[in-house]
Amino acid sequence: MPPSFSPSEPYFRIRLTGSEESFPSLLEVSSFLYDFNLLYEISRLATDPRYRDFKFSRFVFYRGGRPLDGRDRLYVQSLSHGSPIVIVGVVTAVVTGIGGVWGIIQIADKVTNARLNRRKLRAEVEKLERENREATTLPHDMMPESEEEFRRVLRIREAEHYYDNVAGRLERSSVRVRELEIEVVQPNRKRESQ
Repeated sequence: MPPSFSPSEPYFRIRLTGSEESFPSLLEVSSFLYDFNLLYEISRLATDPRYRDFKFSRFVFYRGGRPLDGRDRLYVQSLSHGSPIVIVGVVTAVVTGIGGVWGIIQIADKVTNARLNRRKLRAEVEKLERENREATTLPHDMMPESEEEFRRVLRIREAEHYYDNVAGRLERSSVRVRELEIEVVQPNRKRESQ
């Protein structure tokens, strides 16, 4: 069985609240969910050094065209489609996964009015790295300081066109990102020792 998400390890919790028409079509909702996941996966493949040999091509848009390890995928903690849609996604919090989360942050900044508290997220990630010495340390800062730095990595990896394509679809979607909250969750260490 391939490795998957484990709630006993530190993880990122990504809570997205959307806004949509009164009755969006199932196609609009499923396309939004697909594009949100695709944006994360393209960002992760482009920024995680473990996937540096992956070559981006049109196949990245296919369901099986992104060879992420099961542990690196975005998992659903909860999904509520009322008005508004609320998605709580989780992904194992490892230093090499910061780029995937950063890709989501970039688009959220463009399509929402709410600003993310990057300083708080950075502090949580730095604390996570100190506590989790098993994490692979990147040669540079863990999280890009700017959109320009993130874009530079996308260009180097020849992923910018694919990222922009998906970002444009999310920006034009009738299901919109209204709010995005990201936090690092540290599981209760006491439970592990019992």
